[in-house]
Amino acid sequence: MYFRPLYFTSMRSFFYILLLLCFQTGTSQTFSAWPAQVLDQELAWNEANECYIYFDHPADDTLHLKWRQVEMSLPEGWTADLCDYGLCYTGIPANGTMNPAYDTVRPYLKLIVQPGTLAGSGWLWFRAIDVQQTSNFLDVYFNLHTPGTVGTNTPESSTFQVFPNPATDVLFVKNDYATNAFMQILDVSGTVKWQGSLAAQTTLSLDIAPFPAGVYFLKTGKKTERFFIWK
Repeated sequence: MYFRPLYFTSMRSFFYILLLLCFQTGTSQTFSAWPAQVLDQELAWNEANECYIYFDHPADDTLHLKWRQVEMSLPEGWTADLCDYGLCYTGIPANGTMNPAYDTVRPYLKLIVQPGTLAGSGWLWFRAIDVQQTSNFLDVYFNLHTPGTVGTNTPESSTFQVFPNPATDVLFVKNDYATNAFMQILDVSGTVKWQGSLAAQTTLSLDIAPFPAGVYFLKTGKKTERFFIWK
C-alpha cells in the first residue's frame, strides 16, 4: 500500500472526488434518505433504542420500496429487531418489501436495538430498491455505539481532521498538531489496519480501497475520530 503526503493547500483532488461521489450517488435516484444516508446514533444502555431512517420522495409520486440486508456487524450480546413501512420482524431478515407510500407519507426502516449493559460499536448496511425500477436504489447505514467505547470522541477539541466521511477509496487525514503525530486506524474489533507518523501541519492521503465497508476509528494519543467506509 502506498501513502502519499499532501499539503493542505492542494485540495483540488479532494473536491474532485467529492464531485464524483455526488454524481454517482445522484444518478437515477428519485428518493433520498432522511435525516441522513448514514445514521450515527448513540444508544442508551438497558433500553430498547429506536433508530429510524426515512425515505423522502416527491409528494405527487407513489414510492414502493423493497430492501435487502447487505452486511452488518453487531457486538455479541446486543439484540436487534427490524421494522419497515409495513411489518415488524423478530431479528433482521435478509430482505423484505414495504407497503406503497402515497403522497407525503415517508416509508422507513426502523431498528430496535437493545445493547443491555454491553459497551460496543456496530453498524448495519441496507439497500432500499424501487420495486418498479430496480436500477433506482439507495444504500443506507446505521452506525451505532454505546458510551465508553472507542467509537466515542473525547470532549477535547480535535487536532486532526478526517475527510470525506463517509469515504470510499481515498481517505484524507490532516494533522493540525504543531509536531509530528503517530496515528492508527482500527476496525470495530480493535484490529490495527494501518499505522504511521504524520508530519505537523500536513495532510496524508490513504488508499482505503482494500478495506471492507464498515465503521473505523482513527486514533492518536487520547483522541479518536470515527469514520465510515462504504463501497
